[in-house]
Amino acid sequence: MAMMLILPGLAILLAPAIWLILGRPRILPIGEVMPPVDNQGKEQSEKPISSISIIIPARNEQYNIANLLKSINQQSLLPAEVIVVDDHSSDDTASIATSLGARVLSSETLPSGWMGKPWACQQGAKSARSGNWLLFIDADLTLEPEALASLQLLANTNRGVHSVCPYHQTKQLYEQLSAFFNVLMLAGVNAFGSRKATTDQSALFGQCMLISDEHYQQVNGHFTVKDKTLENFHLAKELHRLKIPCSCYLGKESINMRMFPSGLHQLWQSWKKGFSGAAAHTSGNALLLSSLWITSMMLTIVCLVLILSMQCSPLFASMTTAVYLIHALQCLIVFKLAGQFSLFNAILFPVSLLFYQVLFFSSLIDRKRGKTTNWKGREIS
Repeated sequence: MAMMLILPGLAILLAPAIWLILGRPRILPIGEVMPPVDNQGKEQSEKPISSISIIIPARNEQYNIANLLKSINQQSLLPAEVIVVDDHSSDDTASIATSLGARVLSSETLPSGWMGKPWACQQGAKSARSGNWLLFIDADLTLEPEALASLQLLANTNRGVHSVCPYHQTKQLYEQLSAFFNVLMLAGVNAFGSRKATTDQSALFGQCMLISDEHYQQVNGHFTVKDKTLENFHLAKELHRLKIPCSCYLGKESINMRMFPSGLHQLWQSWKKGFSGAAAHTSGNALLLSSLWITSMMLTIVCLVLILSMQCSPLFASMTTAVYLIHALQCLIVFKLAGQFSLFNAILFPVSLLFYQVLFFSSLIDRKRGKTTNWKGREIS
C-alpha cells in the first residue's frame, strides 16, 4: 500500500511544471488613439487611419467574415486598407466582404507545392498598397474597438514581428472541450515561460500576425512556408535565423475568436488537422514541461480510479484530493488565459483532458498511417 503513495506524490511533484511555461503571460496592451485635430487645434470628427494593411485569407467563411469586418469598421483607429483573399469559396464569402467595404481579391489557382493559406496570404501581401505593416488575421476573429490601436502601438514602439493568440469565445457546451488544446497552444509557442532565456526562440501565433513590409520582404514572404500546414512555426524559425525578434501576446479583452460554431465534428477535424504535427515543431523545453503537466493530471485520474475501485488508505485519499484540487485551480487559471471556459470545466478537468488525449493519439495514429484530414474540401496531412 505504501508504494501506492508514489502515484499522488509524483503527481504533486510534477504539477508546478505548467508555471514554468505559462508563468509569465503577456496580455496585448490596450492602445489609445488621440483624436485628429485641425490647424486650429479643434478635434475633427473623422477617425484616424493606421499604417496597417489587413489581409484576411478566407475560404467558405460566410458565417464568420461579416462579424470580423463589422468589428474592423468599428475600430477607433481604422486600417489603411482591408483585403479579403477569397480562396475559391463556394458560398457568399466574397459578396458579404464586398458589401462591408473590403477589397476582395479572388485567389489564383493553387500552384503545385503550395498550401491554401500561405498562398492566399502571399497574394494578399503582394496586393497591399497602403500600409507599411501587414496584419494577417483569420476570418473567425473579431476585434474589440481598441485592438488595432494596440497593434499600431506595438508597431511604433517595438521592433520585430508580433503575434496574438485570440481569446476563445465559447457558446455551446461542446466548445468547452477545446480547453486543453487552447492552453497547450499557448504553451507550445514557448513565449510565456518563467525564465526569459528559454523563450527567446519563441514561435508565432498563426491567427493574428503583424509584420512590417520590410521584414516580410526580408523573409521572402509566405514563399518560405508555402508547403507548411503550421506555417506560423516555420516562419518563426526563419525570422529567428535572420535575427528578427518575434513576440507573442494574449488577446484577452482585445482580439477574440469563435472557432467551432458548426458543431463537435468541426471541432474534432480542426484540432486533428494540425495539433499532433505541432508537437514535432514545439521546442524541447515547452514539450517536456507540457508533457510533465499532462502526466501529473493523468496520474491524478489514475488515483481517482483506484479510490473508486478498491479500498485505499486515508493518506492516499487525502493526497489524491489535494492534487486534484491543485489541478482544478491550475486549470481555472490557465483556461481563463486562453478563453471563455467555465468553472465547471476546470472542476471536471478529467473530461476535457481525456477528450484531448483521445483526439491527440488518434491524430498521431493517422499521421503514422499517412492518413489525411479533409478540411474545407482540401486534404491536409
